[in-house]
Amino acid sequence: MNEETLREEGPQPPDPVRPSSGSASTARRSPALLRQRGDARALAVMTAGHAVQHFYVAGLAVVYPFVVASFHLSYALLGAVLTGAGLAGGLLQGAAGFLGRTRARMVLSAQNAGMAVSALLGAAAPGFGLFAWARVLGAVVSWPQHPVGSAYLSERFPQRRATVLSWHTAGGSLGTVSIPLVVSVVIATAGWRWALVALAVALGAGALLVGAGLPSEHPRPAAAGAKGEAVSLRQLLSRRPVVAVLAASTIAAGGRGLGTLSTYIPADLRTGLHLPVITVGVLFTVIMAASVAGPLVGGSLADRFGRRRALIMTYVVGATALVAFGYAGHDTALLAGLGVAVGLLAYTESPLLQAVFSDLTDQGTARAAFGAFFAIAYGVGSLWTAVIGWVIDAAGFPAAFAVMAGSFVVAAVVIAVGTPSGTLEKR
Repeated sequence: MNEETLREEGPQPPDPVRPSSGSASTARRSPALLRQRGDARALAVMTAGHAVQHFYVAGLAVVYPFVVASFHLSYALLGAVLTGAGLAGGLLQGAAGFLGRTRARMVLSAQNAGMAVSALLGAAAPGFGLFAWARVLGAVVSWPQHPVGSAYLSERFPQRRATVLSWHTAGGSLGTVSIPLVVSVVIATAGWRWALVALAVALGAGALLVGAGLPSEHPRPAAAGAKGEAVSLRQLLSRRPVVAVLAASTIAAGGRGLGTLSTYIPADLRTGLHLPVITVGVLFTVIMAASVAGPLVGGSLADRFGRRRALIMTYVVGATALVAFGYAGHDTALLAGLGVAVGLLAYTESPLLQAVFSDLTDQGTARAAFGAFFAIAYGVGSLWTAVIGWVIDAAGFPAAFAVMAGSFVVAAVVIAVGTPSGTLEKR
């Protein structure tokens, strides 16, 4: 059977794991993706669940202008609330290790249910105070998706980590792309409060989907070191290659797709280049559409030719695309072409980095390790949003994109030096 064919006869014996992150040789054939009963369902439900989780933030982004007008707010106040919520949600991802062996389907189903409650509270809020608390609640309950979901997929599909983590990322991007238009239609016909109710219904459906459809994890053996002793999270995070990946994760956050780019590309097109609103919407949609396809292609290539090699190339070529986009000027055709390149590359970086990180962790420690990874990469890395905003005020949008590109270049050097080819541990 080829790698896309589901083998339903029951569990298959695992293939030997190749050191795909740092192998000097080029793989000629990737291991089969769907190897055991339930693998197809696991990948589909986790990808769809991530899409639904992204409905929340992407839908709220459309609602915010109407909330500001309704409650007579300043954007500075709204921004302060969102920054606090973002830091809380990002840093809380470090708590994933404390969930122990709690089933992923229970954790993620409860997450979506909590976000549904948050959306309903926001819809019923008589003033901004309750709305703000509802938004913070949404951040507090939404943190498990990335560390728990990534750990679940990396342990279930060890030979195809880059592929499945890329599907996970693409699912989130698909949710980000698809929900704004739906929310806009509801706002136009019934108002922003009913739009939040619609979001709550979608999130509730997502909770049911994950709770009923996600297969349980395979039994996880205790993590062990080279001599069989238990490996603590502190020991794991002190390994030089792991430190290098964590350092790269915070550095590359300066140009990461689901972060600084999603925040500042529309601002550049509208405020920096003064393009018409419709043009801005079309160009950003093109970029986000590419952000769905990019991880899927990049993940498959990484599993075939080497995850570490693919990550370094993504950083280098992505940096070139970022600089070119920042200095492209007003030519919409050129912006669209470069935007596709940015979408394909900048949004592929995160799942490839996660795959390299997962290759360095021990079996059984993935959830705690990914909790630390996302707390550092997205919690601490969220400070880049303020840094890039300062650069824009001081030197303009092109300079800001140059800084984003520079973060990718430095991250590539850190990975190349800190995780030498052939020395990555596969345990």
